[in-house]
Amino acid sequence: MEIRQLRYFLAAVRTGNVGAAAAEHCITQPAVSLQLRKLETTVGQKLLIRRGRKMVPTEAGRALAARAEEVIRAVDALEAELSGLNRLEHGHLRVGNTDAASVYVLPEVYRAFHRAYPGVRIEITIGDTRHLLDALAAGRIELATATLPVDEAGLVVKNVYREDMLPVAHPGHALAARRRVSLRELAEEGIIAYPSGSTTRRMIDAAFAERGVSVHARMEISSPEAMKRLAQSGLGVTILPRPVVATEIRRKALKVIALEDLRFEREIGIVHRGAESLSPAARTFLQMVERRFKK
Repeated sequence: MEIRQLRYFLAAVRTGNVGAAAAEHCITQPAVSLQLRKLETTVGQKLLIRRGRKMVPTEAGRALAARAEEVIRAVDALEAELSGLNRLEHGHLRVGNTDAASVYVLPEVYRAFHRAYPGVRIEITIGDTRHLLDALAAGRIELATATLPVDEAGLVVKNVYREDMLPVAHPGHALAARRRVSLRELAEEGIIAYPSGSTTRRMIDAAFAERGVSVHARMEISSPEAMKRLAQSGLGVTILPRPVVATEIRRKALKVIALEDLRFEREIGIVHRGAESLSPAARTFLQMVERRFKK
């Protein structure tokens, strides 16, 4: 039983004429007659009989017509919904961001997306890279902006931007007054750090280890905003993305610690489970992110 057959059948019932049903659907009368015969073969009963100059439904035809109306309405509603999704008139955009990306890097893209597609609801999950990859695997989000590298099998990873990680402290901190600070001195001082096992923490620890020193964490915190506020209050040095601390540096609430011959840097990528897994909203948002950070 095909949807088109139900449409032809309902048109024949409504008009009482196969020719009129064919004209309504802009096809030939023999084509409609063929599909109606196939429909009768499928259901195993006669559906239309001639009474005078009109075609009228049999008892089976009346039962089918009542249910077919429901089916066609449901199909039409589904087609309209899917069409709306494709045109981004409605739907959901479910993405995951690291804290810093959501606050300092992507708001411009979110604003542009919302202006272009106001009917699409944006749902953002905030977390560290591990949390976001778990959410991606569970299908709670479609896209994640994550700190690289990401080596999970079955994921598509695209580098989108690179950002400096700046060691900063309150201007009154002892190391902030120094013209240059060695990595060993910073390691001995300790830092307000990202949690152990996080991608950014591993990157920072590896940079120290490559130069033969090991840094200890005075505190471990998952929130860059909290790390910044603690450093600002004079509790120590922290290493954060430039966008997170740019305003405080400009206002002299924080000062960059000038390290000898070392620059911390991290790469941010956008991760998903493959283009076929993305909704129209997610595909469009991905394209907007890629355009925003086109190299």
